Amino acid sequence: MGLLNRLVVGSAPLMPKFVIGRVASVYVAGDKLEDGLKLAKKLNSKGFTATLDLLGEEVNNRKETNKIRKAYCDLLDGIANYGIDCNISLKLTALGLKIDEELCWDNLSVVLDKAKEYNNFVRMDMEDSTVTDATIKMCKKGKNYYSNCGTVLQAYMRRTSDDIDILKSHNANIRLCKGAYKESPELAYQNYQEVRDNYMKNAEKIMDHGIFIGLATHDEWLINELEKLITKKQYKKSHYEFQALSGVPIDKTLERLIALGHKVRYYIPYGPEWYAYSMRRMKENPDIWKYTLKAFFFRSKHRN
Repeated sequence: MGLLNRLVVGSAPLMPKFVIGRVASVYVAGDKLEDGLKLAKKLNSKGFTATLDLLGEEVNNRKETNKIRKAYCDLLDGIANYGIDCNISLKLTALGLKIDEELCWDNLSVVLDKAKEYNNFVRMDMEDSTVTDATIKMCKKGKNYYSNCGTVLQAYMRRTSDDIDILKSHNANIRLCKGAYKESPELAYQNYQEVRDNYMKNAEKIMDHGIFIGLATHDEWLINELEKLITKKQYKKSHYEFQALSGVPIDKTLERLIALGHKVRYYIPYGPEWYAYSMRRMKENPDIWKYTLKAFFFRSKHRN
């Protein structure tokens, strides 16, 4: 870890909350569900689809998981009431995955029942390597229960190619991202270009299986290479979409993708846990300060 990164990690807890709040506001829609719904509606008007992501994870209290389950159901109701093109992403540890898998499934099945009412999609987010197997297991169980769901695979993980093989029989909708958690070299590639190369290798493998893929990246090099791969594979537009985190300043690239007929989805974090989320992201990935600083001065016009 470089000197600047060590300074970021060491000084972050000492920063006034309003400073962290200003940083978080670059990406986070706001505290309330309505904040997320309004931003999703605004992005719809600009030609983007959306995913709302309620912040919060690693819940260790059974009663607390009930509140979060209700919040996800309220989110699905809100999307339907607003009439927006938007789905949801959830953290399984927020539903009790680390407490008890059966508890997590009981909560998840209620959310899937609510999604089924509206025929909406549910993404089970991938967290750190301690829950990778459990997340994939829950996704497979979820797919058998309600087909309109999927999960996330992370390109920096060495196991990702094998996980594609596990999920292909369930035709699971896969979001492919680079990965943000701090993992050991034994589990994850550490070199920047190695992660890129593994991303491309796994994106091609997913396409070879004819699985829907969410191409989640802000890396201009990767986006260009993915466009070439889509053309080479003649991959159907109904089988993929590009995805970006709301607030990341790559507006022109995303507008170009839409102009070329590609579907582009914004991920929109929201909720009262924005402070813990921001602090955790800075500790897990100190390099995020570079992108935050850039977004701080070159704010995405799509949020205006």
